[in-house]
Amino acid sequence: MAWTGDQSASVRVITEVVRNAVQHVGTGTVELTLTVDEQNELFIDVTDPSPGHELLGQALTGHEGSGLWLVRHLGGEVSWFPTESGNGKTIRIQMRPCVVRPTPPIVEAP
Repeated sequence: MAWTGDQSASVRVITEVVRNAVQHVGTGTVELTLTVDEQNELFIDVTDPSPGHELLGQALTGHEGSGLWLVRHLGGEVSWFPTESGNGKTIRIQMRPCVVRPTPPIVEAP
């Protein structure tokens, strides 16, 4: 993946969100879309046919399962929106790239 962020964190986030969708959807198709925008931010969209989002707030705080709490802990910003048909939802995770700070020069004491 051509993204300069934390690769292992993003793979863990993808695994968690897809597993969560498959586990809670029952029947239907789960769709995964990965996008990197001009600011090098990674967007992970997982769309499923379940319109349910009642427990989403609790899941984000860790009160209902731990998947989305873990996603937030790994640096993912979580949002959701209904599909155009209204018969499903998309969970969107936004992850920012790693900020590489230059190593400050070593200055010898006088």
